[in-house]
Amino acid sequence: MSTIVDAGSAKLAGLQIDTLSKYRTGQLSLDHWERFVNLAPAEREARFGDWKKPEPTAPTEPTPSILEFVSTVMVNASTGKFVAKDKFKLKKDGGICSDIGANFKAWFLKGAGKIEDPISEQTLRYHKLQQLSVDGPIITELGGEVKAETTVSGMFPLMEKQKHGEDGVLLNSGWANIFYIKDIAGVLRTVFVSWNDDGWYVFADPVENPGRWGVGYRVFSRNSVLGSSDPS
Repeated sequence: MSTIVDAGSAKLAGLQIDTLSKYRTGQLSLDHWERFVNLAPAEREARFGDWKKPEPTAPTEPTPSILEFVSTVMVNASTGKFVAKDKFKLKKDGGICSDIGANFKAWFLKGAGKIEDPISEQTLRYHKLQQLSVDGPIITELGGEVKAETTVSGMFPLMEKQKHGEDGVLLNSGWANIFYIKDIAGVLRTVFVSWNDDGWYVFADPVENPGRWGVGYRVFSRNSVLGSSDPS
């Protein structure tokens, strides 16, 4: 008949074998063993700690930041409504854009297009991407959708200041400048502009797009929540 040994008995047997082995090699004496066995529970706890508590875990390494803060830029206040259809036009039609993507046309220029109320002077923050990333983690690191959200009326003046490809806060190397903006239907979209040869290319994607943005791309966000005053 086989004998079933429970886990506790097996562990005790293992400790006995280990103790005898240490005794034979001189690592443990009978005096050591006797003194330990005769310690009161409170003395054992004082010397060796509370064995009922789990062993302390090693501190976890902080999650590396996706974004590196670069600086801020002021966008001047406006007096009239911003009508996207009047601003985002191809160069052949008197605008500053060399190409406008189908998604941007459908989400921001269809029908009457996106119309935004006048804005007060506002501050935009911009960051450099330090690692490949999709939009979700970027938005999270910016503080969530409310903090990440910008406007077309805040983005366009930056494009206009560099309408000939001049150096400025927008990258003019062909790399993407990324903004998170609500479309006509109030859905947050990823809008990105890049300079190519003779004008701005303007595109839009869903924020759930699985494509990853490259290291070195620039991400813009509000310095404060939309609807509140920007800090001075």
